[in-house]
Amino acid sequence: MSRGNWSFIHEWTIYEYLMARFDEKNLRLKRIFHKGKLSGRTRWIKVTQLESITNTGFPDIELIKLKGETVFRPAEVKFTSSLFNYHTSKNATQKYKKFKDQSGFLMVLHHDYLPKDLLEDFPDIEIFEIDQTDFISFCRENFVRLLNRQIKQHTESKVWIMYQGPNFNLGKDSVKPARKSKIWCPTENLTGFDLAIGDRVLFIKTKGASRIDVQNKYLKENIVNPKWRLTEIYISTVKSKIYSRNEYIQYKKLDPEDKLWTNDEKKNGATWRWGRVFEFSYVKTIKFEDLAMTELYQESGSTEFVKMSLEAFCYSKSRELSLEDYRNLLEVVSFINN
Repeated sequence: MSRGNWSFIHEWTIYEYLMARFDEKNLRLKRIFHKGKLSGRTRWIKVTQLESITNTGFPDIELIKLKGETVFRPAEVKFTSSLFNYHTSKNATQKYKKFKDQSGFLMVLHHDYLPKDLLEDFPDIEIFEIDQTDFISFCRENFVRLLNRQIKQHTESKVWIMYQGPNFNLGKDSVKPARKSKIWCPTENLTGFDLAIGDRVLFIKTKGASRIDVQNKYLKENIVNPKWRLTEIYISTVKSKIYSRNEYIQYKKLDPEDKLWTNDEKKNGATWRWGRVFEFSYVKTIKFEDLAMTELYQESGSTEFVKMSLEAFCYSKSRELSLEDYRNLLEVVSFINN
């Protein structure tokens, strides 16, 4: 399921669908994972009881009962299975433990792949899919209302800022650096609904100040560290969806034990450090000899670029740059380099 198909759907639309079909006594779910294992056959299970959905906190549904069951359970609603990451969230530790203890399950519009380490942490997890065909019918039936109330469709490509890091430039033996292999691992804050084919990625490279030095200056003094300098913007275009590592290995017919990047070791001998992959193509490189980020920060056309770059650098997260700010940035750096 691509962002192009579902990006305009707000989660509340799924909630409305669930409640509407339940009120009609016609809500059913398709079992995908049962007790931690893929179901061998298609089985639809009717929802017999469902508490009203009133908020988007975890879990979305406090009480739900399926046909043949005698107890209520909680359930979490997501667009795809890969978005369920509460097992890695320090802020959800207690709620996640309670969710597991109560045999909570995941309800998704589409099952794509399990998040990294989820099955090891929750070996009995159950996953159900919503009836996609029926959901589409519901959206069509209510199209005008949904459009007027909530659709703010992303119709143009997005622009993302990512920090290059060692794997982008360093290769060893048969392992190519990312600028040659044209593959990269997205940060955990990006999903397939965020990053899509056709998006721009600005891989930035800096020097002169460490993450800690840049972060401390900004947090304590609200200024950009004057020693922090921009050396390169590598502009690329996203060529593929985000694959799980296993999917990518199968797709490219690679050896499962092959490294994808130089700094790509197995954690505890079992799990690869980088578990997701997307492909990109080269567009253009803009190099700078000695450009202080403070200089860019003071230019109105590139202030947002510096802010987003700072967050990408300090927190190892991908950050989105608006199309307007991207165009302004290109004008600013073109003027500086000329």
